[in-house]
Amino acid sequence: MSESKIVNSVVRAALILQTMSNGNSRIGKISQSVNLSKATTHRLLVTLGKVGFVVRDPLTQGYHLGPGLLKLSSDPILSHESLISSAFEQMTYLKNLSRETILLHLRAGLQKVCIEKMDSPEDLKYTNEKGFTAPLYVGGAGKILLSELMDDEIKMVLNQISFVPITSSTITDRKQLWAEIKKVRQQGYATSFGERVPGSSCVSVAVKDYVTPVALSILGPASRFTRKRIKETLAELTQAAGKISENLKQQREMGKRNDQ
Repeated sequence: MSESKIVNSVVRAALILQTMSNGNSRIGKISQSVNLSKATTHRLLVTLGKVGFVVRDPLTQGYHLGPGLLKLSSDPILSHESLISSAFEQMTYLKNLSRETILLHLRAGLQKVCIEKMDSPEDLKYTNEKGFTAPLYVGGAGKILLSELMDDEIKMVLNQISFVPITSSTITDRKQLWAEIKKVRQQGYATSFGERVPGSSCVSVAVKDYVTPVALSILGPASRFTRKRIKETLAELTQAAGKISENLKQQREMGKRNDQ
């Protein structure tokens, strides 16, 4: 293709996405990496944000790759392959044990994004697609992701959220959500009953030792995945999250040895 037919703004946007995939999140670092002014970089980031390719973190004011990129890629998350591979065996185990859908979520700004899922083998099931996003204040995974933040970070997030009820069970009160977060921290897990999808139930725990908060969840119909069944699977869910964390540590140590 001749130089005259190249659209410079598209090239610049692609370069920005490439440098962000390498871990650059601040405008200064991004603009320096792609050799653009901060003003031009900011304008392109805002544009990329309009289509979901980029999200701005309200806590750090940095920019990260957004869930919109997932729809363009066969890979579930461009920057989290190590997490997904570390979780695969344990997610498979939980699916076979519970016969319900297993989900892995990360925080993306004010949203939670599903980066991996394993569907229930049952005919009646609830599930999310890879790349599916939902408000951070909705459901068990969101409560886990919020509980992993510092208190001042949570306050900043909640102050920027516009609470909109998705179902009649959706939490739309900041004080009530704060109380739920404190409860999650005390008991080590979060539950949700019909907060996003009527008739569904969910239990979530945190996966530790990753660069960002991670939630591991079991999701199913409330008629089958009852409170009693949740209690019966909680120990295995917690143990699975611990094993994923250990896998992440081992991968990190192996990476350090390879770099030496």
